Amino acid sequence: MRLSSLSVNSNKSYFSTSPQCIPAGGFVEVGAFSKINLFLEVVSRRPDGYHELVMVMQRLQLCDKLHFCKGGGEGSQVKLEITGCTNLSTGDNNLIVKAAKLIMKEYNITQPVQIKLDKQIPIGAGLGGGSSDCAATLIGLAKIFELDITITQLMEMGKLLGADVPFCIFANLQESSGTAIAKGIGEVLTPLEPHPGCCVVLACPGVHVSTKEIFNRITNLSNICQVDDFIAAYNTGDTLAITKKLYNRFTKITSGLHPQITELIADLQNEGAYGASMTGTGATVFAYFTNENEARVACDILQKQHETVKFFITKVI
Repeated sequence: MRLSSLSVNSNKSYFSTSPQCIPAGGFVEVGAFSKINLFLEVVSRRPDGYHELVMVMQRLQLCDKLHFCKGGGEGSQVKLEITGCTNLSTGDNNLIVKAAKLIMKEYNITQPVQIKLDKQIPIGAGLGGGSSDCAATLIGLAKIFELDITITQLMEMGKLLGADVPFCIFANLQESSGTAIAKGIGEVLTPLEPHPGCCVVLACPGVHVSTKEIFNRITNLSNICQVDDFIAAYNTGDTLAITKKLYNRFTKITSGLHPQITELIADLQNEGAYGASMTGTGATVFAYFTNENEARVACDILQKQHETVKFFITKVI
């Protein structure tokens, strides 16, 4: 897939046909998908202070919804309203507002815009919710203001707002497989074939994990990455083979601070999961199940053992 070949205003534009981006009656609605890291390795520390990463990122069905409408706002050029979550700011420090102001400044848009966010992805859980909302905002405003902008340009703009934002833009492409290798700080993407269908349980302990602190605890960087082993398993199209190669460099570090993470991984596997791992720097654990019924039974049992954990059942898409 040539990510640079798609233009918002071309006849083949993803924005005009994708179910992820629905125009209707003067407004646009965009789904902001969650993600998990099937593989995550920290290869080296860069001169600029960032870390060089190698990841395999996967889109999930669980998503936020963003609704965009021109005009009608009073005062601020960008008016944000949030439902489903009470502890998110609607001010300039929110990534949605930052994204909106960035693209509106770049394209000299002075007309006010109203944005409504229906928040379903748990915040601070390693599921990419903030980055995905940011990506959806760039996509939604590009559509509603009919901007002449390519996917590559959107990704470059997204990179300024967060390392996961380019993947989240990619995940919204109609023809996207929803799976990609991500290198650099996460912005260099290589699409993979679609993931075989399976049910995924997300277990969110609700603990706060400082990404900066976790990165600062990394030691013994060897510049060796075993991603080829994961890709070989992934290319078999066998879910069981994939789960045997799930890997996250941060699991040991984060679980050292929050032992419940390793408990959840073990408990999910004991309740029938193919395999389980942590996503991002934590603290959410994900696990693969054969079907939704098996996943629901496991969640019911584990909810009694982990009363403070929130369980979600979703799918890879």
